[in-house]
Amino acid sequence: MNERPLLDALAFRFRLEEEVARVRRAGGFLSLAVLRIEANPPSPPDAETRLVRVARRLRDSVRLHDVLGWHGSELVLLMPETTASEAGRAGERLLSLVGEETALPAGDASPRDSAGVATAYGEVEGGGAALFAAAEDALREAAPGRVVRSRSLEGRPRILIVDDDLPFAQALADTISERGWEAHPCSEPADARQRVKDRSYSGVFIDMVLPGTSGAEILRDALAAHPRRPAILMSGHDANHEAILEALGMGPVMFVSKPMSSADLDSALQMFRELVPGIVRRGRGTS
Repeated sequence: MNERPLLDALAFRFRLEEEVARVRRAGGFLSLAVLRIEANPPSPPDAETRLVRVARRLRDSVRLHDVLGWHGSELVLLMPETTASEAGRAGERLLSLVGEETALPAGDASPRDSAGVATAYGEVEGGGAALFAAAEDALREAAPGRVVRSRSLEGRPRILIVDDDLPFAQALADTISERGWEAHPCSEPADARQRVKDRSYSGVFIDMVLPGTSGAEILRDALAAHPRRPAILMSGHDANHEAILEALGMGPVMFVSKPMSSADLDSALQMFRELVPGIVRRGRGTS
């Protein structure tokens, strides 16, 4: 069985930009951990260095689609589809593995190693260089034996609005855009079934009553593609309450009545900010 490669700095940067480009196209999460590992205490000349032993240990202890490489004297780990909290736990696990690899000199019980972790969601201004800089900044703040996480890098919040009443959908998109978000109206259910699978949307608004289908069916498609993405169900006074209750149990779903009040819209966008890392306040209003 071939060993997984440990990339040099140039090859690692190339892979990082590939993953950043993928996230820009399809959304999702990308995390980067930078580990500062102290060199060996004095050892026989023929012994492996601590850095080499640690690198080998970590290479066999990360997920198959994670990417491990060198950046100067530091080890770097690229973790696709990993949220900020998951990346923080991964950093702690890596430091634990590093500490188990070699015993400290007699009488020295203090930890030596540290890690910085950064996470991005969606399109990130500055690309891979920005993600690397955030992880390095976090590492500089990390005391020996500790993991420091940067804030999630700002993603571009995109909202899909599914409603066969195109003037209403466009008006809602315009209102959301005024709050600094990007909103795309969609009035054709067949088109909506495909577009809700696009992971680059941070959240979706779906009308319950649609020609030839229902909002609940579109919601199922949306949650099947991205179970953690929040959705807002909309309906007028003739709403099917049993269908709404069933849909609310499918996942992170909220119901609002039409016509939608400004307060309801603000609550919906607040739900998106709380559930999707990388979405921050922008533009005017309460966004």
